[in-house]
Amino acid sequence: MNDPFIRSVIDDLKEWPYPVLKRHNDAKLLLHKLAFLAELDYTVEERDIAEICSAISANRSDEGVVQLMVNIPKHFGGSGTDSYSWMLCDAPLLHYSLHRMGVDRAILERGTEYLFSLGQSYGYPCAVSPLMGKFNGPGKRGTICPYATLLMLRLYSLFPDRHNDESCRASQEALLGQLESHDKPYLFGTGKKFRKLKYPFIWYDILHVAEVLTRFDFARKDRRLKALVDEIAKEADAQGLYKAGSVWTAWKGIDAGQKKNPSQWITSAAGRIISRMT
Repeated sequence: MNDPFIRSVIDDLKEWPYPVLKRHNDAKLLLHKLAFLAELDYTVEERDIAEICSAISANRSDEGVVQLMVNIPKHFGGSGTDSYSWMLCDAPLLHYSLHRMGVDRAILERGTEYLFSLGQSYGYPCAVSPLMGKFNGPGKRGTICPYATLLMLRLYSLFPDRHNDESCRASQEALLGQLESHDKPYLFGTGKKFRKLKYPFIWYDILHVAEVLTRFDFARKDRRLKALVDEIAKEADAQGLYKAGSVWTAWKGIDAGQKKNPSQWITSAAGRIISRMT
C-alpha cells in the first residue's frame, strides 16, 4: 500500500467519479485503475479500498448495474452532458473489479445477472443503459462487440459454476472465431496492432484476450487459443523475458510503460498465460 505508484493509483481513485468518461480506451480512466488493483488482489479488507468500492457501488441503475459518470457528445448519439450511466464496455469491468475486491455480492448480484442476460448466440452486442436511448457504438446493431464480449468473459471468469452457461460458451467461441477473422466489428480487429504486447489489460489486444480466454477450460482446449499463446511465447528473449511492443503512456510509472528494456509486468502476465496452457 505504500509503494509510490500504487499509492498514486489509490489516491486517484478517491476522486471517483471524476474525471468523466468520454472514450473507453483512455488509459487514465479510473475504471482501468480499479481493475489494475483488483488484478493485484487488493480487497475491501484495506480501508482505502473499502471506501473506494463503497463510493463506486453506491450509484446503480434501475437494472442494478453499477454506473459511472459519462459524457457522450451529441454527434456520437449522446446528450453532451455529464450524467451517470453504463455501457457494456465499462459496466462488466466495474462489476468484475468490485466482485474481485470482495464487495458484498448482495449489492452487485442483480446488476451482474442483468449483464449476463444480455448475451446472444454470437456473444455480446453493444448494449447501453435504456436511459441512453438509441445510442450505439461504431458498428452494426445485432452483431458482436468483441470488446464488450471480452469484458463479459472476464466477469464470467469469477463464476466457475457459470462457465458452461450458453452465453459464456458462445462468447468464448465468438472470440476464438475472431482470432482467424479479417472482420473488424466495432473497429476491433486482430491485425498487427492487436498482436503487440501491452500492459495493463485495458483494450482489445493479444495479452488481454489470452489472459481472459485461458481462464476457461473450454477455450484452453481450442487450437486457435493454443496458436495465440504460442505466438506470445515466441516473443520471449534468450532469458525468457518479454518487452512491451506498445505502451500506454499514462502508465509510465511501471516498467511496462517503456519498450527499451524487458518488463517484469509483461513477463509475469505472459508467464501466467502460458502456464495455464501446460
